[in-house]
Amino acid sequence: KPRYLMGVGSPEDLVECVVRGVDMFDCVLPTRVARKGAMYTKFGRRNVTRSEYKRNDSSFDTDCDCYACINFSAGYIHHLFKAKEYLAYRLASIHNLRFLMQIMAELRKAIQQGLINQYRETFWENYQPSDQSARTKQAPRQIKQFK
Repeated sequence: KPRYLMGVGSPEDLVECVVRGVDMFDCVLPTRVARKGAMYTKFGRRNVTRSEYKRNDSSFDTDCDCYACINFSAGYIHHLFKAKEYLAYRLASIHNLRFLMQIMAELRKAIQQGLINQYRETFWENYQPSDQSARTKQAPRQIKQFK
């Protein structure tokens, strides 16, 4: 019987919940944070509206194959957010959704290969949650339920 968990959608929560046996998720978080300029990477959530991206001519995430990262520079996406262009929100949403889809594909592969715990360890070696206290307030009951 599939396990469905609604309202949990951060990369770190997806990994932890899949390890605990959750099969399906439904959450607006990837698009909600995208509207504020937050974009996911394997190192954690980064805010493309920060000045460090202003003159960045490279892709936001060189490891990503989404439409936004292939076709636009981080500096251009930064500019779109500063100009309050609707395209900014769309590109950040596309990126975040693709990032989560890639994580789920990697999790499926790790499960099939019997390497789920190794995947989890590697994920946590790289990934830094943006705000651990906010994350644990978001969904403590849901995560605890699957321990």
